[in-house]
Amino acid sequence: MLISCGIESYDYLSPIPSGSITSSLNERATITLPSNVGASFTYFALYYRIYISYSARTGFSLSTSDLRDVNPTLYSDYASLSSYTDTSNTTTVNIASVMTNRGYQPLYFEDAAGNISPNALTSQGVEVRLIFPPQGDVPYLELPGNIRMVLKRSDGGNTFNPLPSNRYFLNSGDLNSSGNISSTINADVVAPSGSGVARHAFVAIYIAAAGINKNFTPIFSIPSFVGIFKLADI
Repeated sequence: MLISCGIESYDYLSPIPSGSITSSLNERATITLPSNVGASFTYFALYYRIYISYSARTGFSLSTSDLRDVNPTLYSDYASLSSYTDTSNTTTVNIASVMTNRGYQPLYFEDAAGNISPNALTSQGVEVRLIFPPQGDVPYLELPGNIRMVLKRSDGGNTFNPLPSNRYFLNSGDLNSSGNISSTINADVVAPSGSGVARHAFVAIYIAAAGINKNFTPIFSIPSFVGIFKLADI
């Protein structure tokens, strides 16, 4: 999976600085996308994984105890992926493979015309917002000019059939049912740990610049952690 290490004849894409990402109340994140990411840049890729939890918390830190309280797998995923988000690491890998191997999926966007794509975020040097309304409205990405694109879950390139079929980032019985959390249905969802009654849903999101180099090989920047957001119940 190695693409580049040090100064070689491979293209390089600049990462999104962590200081350019701010999140609040586990409901929204503001991302200032960098300019001049690289000559081979094509779009910004977002990756996500949903974690079902018996915890109803609406705010938390990234401490071990808080992450484990939501879901132990959230903690182990976050710890594992931290080695890839370290900007002092000069080795770049195929982040798409890293994320997929960790159970993460590409996040899709639906525009006003109904087009659904994971590579719709192509603008550099602008500020965008991820919004997860707490009252059950559909989460969306807000672009300059008050343009909105609805956030959509992945279907793994037709390798699984997520429920509900509308693929919205909203918590429901179809989403959090243990019977639906499988490699053929909700492969993007992690079952809760322990026991409880109410099932809450959280999503963790990462972002990376993506492109194609001169050898027509996919390349990625170092990924950046965006945040953890609570999905509204419906």
